[in-house]
Amino acid sequence: MSSVFHIKKRYILPLVFFSLYLLNVLATKAQISLGNTPIVRVDDVGEFLLLLLTSLTFVVAMLSAEKDANSGSAN
Repeated sequence: MSSVFHIKKRYILPLVFFSLYLLNVLATKAQISLGNTPIVRVDDVGEFLLLLLTSLTFVVAMLSAEKDANSGSAN
């Protein structure tokens, strides 16, 4: 049971970064469709950095999962 929790735990950081990106996109879309001026807006560079961090942390999590799977099957 703790192994399952550990696997899910490694994906928390990519999920947080992607959620921040998604919230920014949805908030911007809502503000545009309502005609309001943006209260909180991440610019293009910020969106790029969020997606870059999402990708990098997800790749690290996947490599870590693969390493754990390979070390488990070698035993």
